[in-house]
Amino acid sequence: MVLPAGSYPITAGLVLTDNWSLSGSGTTLWRPEAEASPLIAVLGSGVTVTDLTLELPDASPGPHDGAEWTAITIGRYFYAEQPEWIEQIVVRRVVIRRAGRCAANNITLIGAVREVLLSDITVHGGGTAFIAHWGAVGAGVSDITGHSLHPHHFQVDGLRVCDAFEAFCLSSVYDVEVRDVRCERVEIGFRLLPGDNTDRYRDPGAEMGINQGLSIHGCDIGWCGDLYAIRVAGWGRSEVDGAVTTRAFVDLDLRDVTIRPLPVVVARQPPRPGRRPIVVEDAGSVDLAGVRVLP
Repeated sequence: MVLPAGSYPITAGLVLTDNWSLSGSGTTLWRPEAEASPLIAVLGSGVTVTDLTLELPDASPGPHDGAEWTAITIGRYFYAEQPEWIEQIVVRRVVIRRAGRCAANNITLIGAVREVLLSDITVHGGGTAFIAHWGAVGAGVSDITGHSLHPHHFQVDGLRVCDAFEAFCLSSVYDVEVRDVRCERVEIGFRLLPGDNTDRYRDPGAEMGINQGLSIHGCDIGWCGDLYAIRVAGWGRSEVDGAVTTRAFVDLDLRDVTIRPLPVVVARQPPRPGRRPIVVEDAGSVDLAGVRVLP
């Protein structure tokens, strides 16, 4: 479906299932009021979303609402039973604008999703510009009844972010490439995390373990936060039983990553003490030779 040029209000959101193509030509889709449902939800394979501008108001989601209140969500957080994986999804030449910095994610890739390309994405405002996050069979973060589901085999190629809380976050994923990222005035550049439960509920038949094969190349971070620009953490605390587990990063490739400290500008006041450009916690052997911190 090719949408004509113009500006169109969207309520309740658009749901794209197998083999849908949604593209624009000077087209803006906008949401008049904040809603929990994604503006665009991708729930099928072979889906393409291209050449659109998406405009959303600020939103204040809860701590486990990262798949909601978004511009685009690909996949689901929780499933009633073991799902079929969705795959071969392309999001290209999409601009997302929010009124200001807020807690809501802009693009969320979550759960049983693989073989995805995000290319030439521009984000203004909001929370995390792009997050990839585990999902699971169960009713919620404290009620997991089956395997956890970890996005993999995906690529982000060309991400421009300004005035958002964070450029990107990879949580409990594997076999991922992120390259050509430029961000300005972000409180956090990126986080690499193992998820609440690390691999406790992972299907033992999966081809790779989480935190394996992550590659980040060509990332320039204009950092205005008060904590850290990059965090690599290998530990997670389960919402099921409070257990803390760890999972080291294997073959983590950080190359041509630059942190440019800017004057601190944060949503909360006053700024917190202890500003550090890089934090590494229980992550195994992490080679930071490819990361440069400017004065």
